[in-house]
Amino acid sequence: MSYGPSAQTKGPALGLLALALGLAGVVVTFLPINLDGVRPYLAWAFGLPGFVVAILGLLGPRQGKAFAVIGALLSLLAVFVGMITLGNLTGLL
Repeated sequence: MSYGPSAQTKGPALGLLALALGLAGVVVTFLPINLDGVRPYLAWAFGLPGFVVAILGLLGPRQGKAFAVIGALLSLLAVFVGMITLGNLTGLL
């Protein structure tokens, strides 16, 4: 029996990275420290790369796809919260 590269699955690293970035994007927005003017941009800075990494983690034969799905949802939530805080910062909301 020959086991080639197509028979192997890759590890859950991308899914875990997406989960960590999405969680950081949501948590950093609500930290009780002085982040005046920077808070909405930090949510975007963690949320957008987290979403891209989550999409990459969902492609192909990989382990940890559940982590990637949760990371994608948290990343989208971080971007949404970043839009709300940016709207509050600029006075649009």
